[in-house]
Amino acid sequence: MKARSKIKVGVIGGSGMAGEELLKFISFHPEIDLIAVSSRQLNGKKIKEIFPQINLDEDIKFCLLKDDNFLKCDAIFFATPHGVSMSLVQPFLKRGIKIIDLSADFRINDSKIWESWYGKKHSAPNLLSQSTYGLTELNSKKIKTSDLVSVPGCYPTASLLSILPLFNTPNTIKAIVIDAKSGISGAGRTSVDTHLKNELKGNFKAYNVGGHRHYPEIKEVIESLSSTKVELSFVPHLLPLMRGIYITSYIQFQKLISDDLVKIYKSFYAHSANVNVLEDNQIPSLRDVNNTNNCQIALFDSTIKDQIVVISAIDNLVKGASGQAIECFNLMFGFEEELSLN
Repeated sequence: MKARSKIKVGVIGGSGMAGEELLKFISFHPEIDLIAVSSRQLNGKKIKEIFPQINLDEDIKFCLLKDDNFLKCDAIFFATPHGVSMSLVQPFLKRGIKIIDLSADFRINDSKIWESWYGKKHSAPNLLSQSTYGLTELNSKKIKTSDLVSVPGCYPTASLLSILPLFNTPNTIKAIVIDAKSGISGAGRTSVDTHLKNELKGNFKAYNVGGHRHYPEIKEVIESLSSTKVELSFVPHLLPLMRGIYITSYIQFQKLISDDLVKIYKSFYAHSANVNVLEDNQIPSLRDVNNTNNCQIALFDSTIKDQIVVISAIDNLVKGASGQAIECFNLMFGFEEELSLN
């Protein structure tokens, strides 16, 4: 019997932190044939020289976007800054190449909202309705049949995983306050290397209060799930750590009806290999999730009536980026969702 050929894959933007993590998981994947990885700064250099810890073929080199091998791909991952992929994906899609985009270009369905938060014109608004939001715990069926998947942001991933099951209960959510904390790698390699390491040494602070770009992404998903208006507050902070996302969500209900919410959460995530709902009195820890594709969630009573507290923790570079991208790839090509991630 003839063996099934591997999926030819390219990565555009392979030199950043998310790109590095993505290449690591690709190197573990038994069904991927990596044929092109772009980087303008590292063009011509062997990937093994830059990332010696990644088990890739010695001869694979970084190339430019115009490399013909990208046109031979079955799938392309975009690990590029915001505003890049939207100007590049259409020719690939027309050739039948599937796209998994780690940037924010296709996460928000309304181009006007996207433009107001990202400060530039969206060059492919016609593709927004074709894109699937790549939160596998929410959209696995849609992802399987999609040609363009937008991988959620790191904050939205951890935030939404902490509240998704609540929309399957008779409780009406009135307001959600999300207290979010991230390691500095979420800012990207350049920012980390140029100033964040020194700025946050022994320090801790909020940033982009009332103006973080992940707010409209979280809000749009909540609005799609809720039949009533939900007030949302989101405040991010930077931790003096390299990686990890830690979310504390305060959920205020009109009236709290369901009291066995842990059971509801466990049932909702029963078929997810990545989400672990902790037992009573256990608290999520970044140490337990960093360098994994896992999410830990714990629920607590609040001192405020009709309110609960939900804590979640993920690795921003894995479950919040590259690991989730691999999940989407696996679903799009009919593989087990966790292939290469464990």
